[in-house]
Amino acid sequence: MMTRTMRRRTSPRLRAYMQFLADATEIVSCGGEEDGRIQTFIRRLGRTAGASSACFAEIVRIPETGGVCLRVRYEWVDGEGQPRGEGRSLSCGALPPGSAEELAAGRPVVGLSTPALAVPVFFGSGFQGALVLYGPEGRAWHRFEIDAVWAAAGILGSIAISRSGELDPAGSPYRVIVEDLTDPLCRLSPDGRIVYANRLFCSLCSRRPDEMVGMPVLSVLPPDIAKNFSVPADLPGTENPVVTHEFRVGGGGSAERWYRSVCRVVLNGGGAVCGYQVVGHDITERKRWEVRNRRMNDQRLALLADAASDAIVVIDDFGSITYWNCAAGDLFGYPAKEMVGRDVSILFPPGYFYHPYVEGVRQAVAAASGRVLRLRFSDVMFARKQGSVFPADLSIAAVRTGDEWYSVGIIHDTTVQRAREQALHEEMERTGTLLRIASRLSGSIALDAVLDALCEEAARALRAPAAVVFLSDTCRDLLVPARSFGVPEDARDYVPCVPLEIYERELSNQGSVFVIGDLVSRTGEVIREGHLEDLPRTLVSAAIFHEGTLIGSLNLVAPGASRSFSPEELALLKGIADQAALAIVNARLFEERRAYERRLQASLEEKTALLKEVHHRVKNNMQVISSLLSLQGRLIENAAARECIRESGNRVKSLVLVHEDLYRSESFSAVDIGAYTRRLAGDLVLSYDLQDSVSVAVETAGGVTVSGDTAIPIGLILNELISNSLKHGFAGRDRGAIVVRIALLPDCCLTIDYRDDGVGMSPEIIDQPPATLGLQLVRVLAAQVGGTIDFRRGDPGTVVEIIVPDNPANGRKDRG
Repeated sequence: MMTRTMRRRTSPRLRAYMQFLADATEIVSCGGEEDGRIQTFIRRLGRTAGASSACFAEIVRIPETGGVCLRVRYEWVDGEGQPRGEGRSLSCGALPPGSAEELAAGRPVVGLSTPALAVPVFFGSGFQGALVLYGPEGRAWHRFEIDAVWAAAGILGSIAISRSGELDPAGSPYRVIVEDLTDPLCRLSPDGRIVYANRLFCSLCSRRPDEMVGMPVLSVLPPDIAKNFSVPADLPGTENPVVTHEFRVGGGGSAERWYRSVCRVVLNGGGAVCGYQVVGHDITERKRWEVRNRRMNDQRLALLADAASDAIVVIDDFGSITYWNCAAGDLFGYPAKEMVGRDVSILFPPGYFYHPYVEGVRQAVAAASGRVLRLRFSDVMFARKQGSVFPADLSIAAVRTGDEWYSVGIIHDTTVQRAREQALHEEMERTGTLLRIASRLSGSIALDAVLDALCEEAARALRAPAAVVFLSDTCRDLLVPARSFGVPEDARDYVPCVPLEIYERELSNQGSVFVIGDLVSRTGEVIREGHLEDLPRTLVSAAIFHEGTLIGSLNLVAPGASRSFSPEELALLKGIADQAALAIVNARLFEERRAYERRLQASLEEKTALLKEVHHRVKNNMQVISSLLSLQGRLIENAAARECIRESGNRVKSLVLVHEDLYRSESFSAVDIGAYTRRLAGDLVLSYDLQDSVSVAVETAGGVTVSGDTAIPIGLILNELISNSLKHGFAGRDRGAIVVRIALLPDCCLTIDYRDDGVGMSPEIIDQPPATLGLQLVRVLAAQVGGTIDFRRGDPGTVVEIIVPDNPANGRKDRG
C-alpha cells in the first residue's frame, strides 16, 4: 500500500518539470542535428522554468593566459522566435564571487542579488560548461527547481553517451528528481528488466532498491498488478509511443485500490528502443468519486424515471429487464422486484408476435455506427398482469456502454387516446349521417315524401327493421300513424293510434328519447284477433318537437322483437327527430301555401269571370244605346240634328270598342291602343261611307298598351279627330288619306301623331278657342289624362300631336 506521502499532491510547477524531464530524453535522443536538439532543449527548459532567458555556456581556454572562460554557445530569450548562439563570454557578475570554482566542483550556484541560477554540465567526468537561467525581477528558486535543472544538465551532458545507446537513469541529477516524486517510477531495459526504481516503486513492490535492479518487472509486482501489466514490446513504430492501463488491486470495500500506469518508450538517436519508463498513479480516490457520482446520478435518474408518467423499461442485450420504473408497475401491475431479470416477452399478450420489435432493435443495433440508436413503434399491444390487453406507443433508445447494448423503452398507454379517436370517428359518422338525412329531407317539399324519407333513413341509420312516423292530432288528442317503412302491408292498417296522455307521461318519465317494450299494450285500444302477434312493437321512440310543441314522434319498430340501443344511437335518433321537425313544419307550410294559392286562384278566376261579365254587359248596354241613337237619327228629317245624333252614336261606339277589348283580352287593365285605333277608324269610315275614297293607316312600334281609364279618353279624342277629317277635311276631293303614328318615348310618354292630307284647318280655328263641341271635347279629354294636344297646319292637311305623360294610368309598351 502506498503511504500518505506518496498520495501527496504535487505542485503545477513540479509536474511541469517532471513532464519536461520525461520528454528531455526523447528531445536529446531524437534524430537530427545536435545543434537543433540542444536549442530545442534550452527553449523547453526556459519556458518550463518560467525564465526570461536561458543559455548553455561551454568552457573555452584562453591561449594567451592559459586560463578558461565560459562562452555562450546556445541561448534562448523569451519573446524571440528562435534561440541564438552569440559566442560571447558569459558574464558572472550576476553570480556570487567564486562561482566558477563552485561550478567546476559540481555544485549549482544561485545569484545573491539577481534572479540567476547556474548548474554545471559534465560530459563524462569532465566539467564542460553550465546551464544558466535568468528569472524576472524578484524570482526565487526553490529546491526542487534547482534539482530539476541539475537533472536537466545531467541529461544534456548525456547526449554524447546516448549516441552509443547507453543511458544512465540512475545518474545523480535524475535520481535527485525522481526520488522526490509522489508517484512510483521505474526504468526498464528493452527486455523488461528493471534498470532503476525510485523508493516509492520499491515500497509498492515491498522490496529493497538493490534487490530490484536486474529483475523482470512482472516478477516483482504484486499479483493483482502484474496480471494487468504488460511491457508494450510492439510499441516502437507506432505514432504515439505511450501506453496507459487502469486496473484494480485488492478486494472490495476500503482495501480496494485503483491504479493508472503510464509506460513511455525511450528511443536512442537511431530510433532503437533503449528502454522504458513506467510511472504509476494511484487513482483510487478519483475512482471512488466516480463511483459515488455515478451512484448519485443513478439515483437522480431513478427519481426522474419514477416521476415520469410513462412506463420506462430497460433491457440488456439478451432481452432481460434490468430496470422497471414506478409508472411501469402501475401500468402493467407488476412490482419492480418481480420484473427485474425476467424476459421482456412477459409484457406482450400470449401468442402476440412481438419479435419484430426485439429483433428489429437487435438488427438495428448490429448495423449502428454510433453509440445511441432511436426507434419508434405505434399501436403495439401489451398485456397487464391480470391479462387485459391495451394498445400503446413504444419508443426505444438503444445505448452502447462498452461492448454491451442496453435498450431503454418508453411505453405510452394510448387506450384513452384510441377511445377518444374512436368516439370522434363515430361522432363524425353521426354528423355525416345527420347532414345526409337533412339534405334528403330538405330536398322534398311534399309532406308524404318527407315522412317516407324520414322513416327510411332512420331505419337504415340505426339498423332497425322498420320505422313509423306518428303525427299529432290535437283534435282527438292522439298520435296518429302517418307513414312507415319496413312495416308489412297487411299490418299497416293495424298500427294503433297512441293517446297523447300516455305518450306525454312517458316523455316526462324518460325524456325526449326513450326505449319502451310495448307501447301498444298501453293504448287501451282493441286489436283484432289474429293480428296481435304480427303487430309491430315499438323498440324506441323519439319525440318530434317544434318550438316546444309536440308535433309527432319517430318510432323504430320490429314485429315481436326486442333490442337494446346504445347512448350514441339514442343521440343519433334524437338528432334525426330534430331534423325531421323542421322538415315537417316546412312541408306543412308548403301545403298550406299551396292550398292558399289554390283558393286565391279560384277567387281570382271568379273575379275575372265577373269582371268579364261586367265589361260584356257594359258593352252590350252601350251597343243598345248606339243602336237606339242610330234608329232615332233615321227618324229625324233635320240634317243638322241627324248629324248630331250620328256623332253621338260614334262616340258611344268608341266606348263600346274599349269595353269589348277589355273583356276579350286576358288582362283587364290594358288595351292595345294600335289595334283599337284601327277598328275605330274602320268603323268611322264605314259610318260615313267613305271606304272607297279615304284610307286610314295606323303605325305602331310594337305592341303599345294603355289602361282602360286612359283608353277611353284617347278613343274619344281619336273619334273626334277622324270624324272631323272625314266630314270636313276631304270636301271637294275624290281621295284622302289619314295616318296615325303611335309610339312610346324613352321616358315612357305615349305620343300620338295624327295627320291627314285634306284641306287643313284655317288659322283662325287653330289660333282661336274652338267653338265646336268636338274640338272642345278633344282639349278637355287631353287635359283629363294630363297630356297636351297641339294643332298645326300640315303640307298639306292638318297635323295633331298628342303627348300623354308617364303615370300609373298611362300606357306602356309590351316588350314580351
